[in-house]
Amino acid sequence: MQYSSQEPLSILSNMSITFDTNNNTYTVVLLCGSKTCAMDEVCIQDVCVKRGSLSFVARWSRRKGRGHIIIRTPLNNTIYYGKPRTNSSFDEGRHQQIGDDSQIDNIYWPSKSIPLKGSYKICFSTGSLLNGTDKSPITVTIEIRRFQQEIETMTRIFNKSTTKLDECINTSDTFIGSFPKGMFSFRQFSIVNITIHAVC
Repeated sequence: MQYSSQEPLSILSNMSITFDTNNNTYTVVLLCGSKTCAMDEVCIQDVCVKRGSLSFVARWSRRKGRGHIIIRTPLNNTIYYGKPRTNSSFDEGRHQQIGDDSQIDNIYWPSKSIPLKGSYKICFSTGSLLNGTDKSPITVTIEIRRFQQEIETMTRIFNKSTTKLDECINTSDTFIGSFPKGMFSFRQFSIVNITIHAVC
């Protein structure tokens, strides 16, 4: 059999494989709710999300409104929905535009790119999530996904709207944590959880 993707094939529970015995090939699709995802995507909450060689996926608990993940790379480039990619050919992270009705935001490095070594600062702007009549706290979870490695997560509860949309430093009210290779360092908040999940 022949597999055309540049990456090794891992069998997932929501994967559909169609064999073509005439051409000695097979086609693989990832089932995601009513959609099918490409092989460089992962299905999160029935949404196809780019995974690449590194991705930071933000998920939140409230349906009404929109929030935004912000990443500051080791070269001090800031990536978010208002600046979806850097001007550097060495720093290839990019923001993925996902529909407004989803509770997901994503910044990723394409599969053929090599993410820089060093510290990535992770922030989240509450956007319009706390601007409506519902002022109850929202829980934001960041999933850090690296190819063929365990998914690592950070969680923070926001009690009020953030003020900085395009800033991601340790003192920002948007700051969740840092992701240096091999370790985490966190700003002190009332609730920060780290969970490690099996690769899926």
